[in-house]
Amino acid sequence: MMEIEKIIQTLKDIVDRYGFKLLYLDFTDVTVISRIALTQEVFIQIYANLKKNKINMALVVGSERIYGIDKEGGFYHEHPFKNPALHTNSEQTEIEDFVIKSLELLKKINLI
Repeated sequence: MMEIEKIIQTLKDIVDRYGFKLLYLDFTDVTVISRIALTQEVFIQIYANLKKNKINMALVVGSERIYGIDKEGGFYHEHPFKNPALHTNSEQTEIEDFVIKSLELLKKINLI
């Protein structure tokens, strides 16, 4: 698991590299929550909790999660793009890898 400072730096690097806007960033010594805006209606939400050793990530369009990876009950699972209400087994994913996959999904549905 990353340290809080490294997570924040990763988020800032992603924003700079891809030309996104950091809509929201709040953190403590053990948690980070942020929103990275791709457009006005499309953003990626990242929540990290070091005590619980988890990073939850969601691609949101409007007010709906259309894809995500999170940890519940000690196990990571994916909310697949075709049916985000489902849970399928998954491994922990790096933040930038999640961003790249989210961009690929958005291209498929012509949102970027």
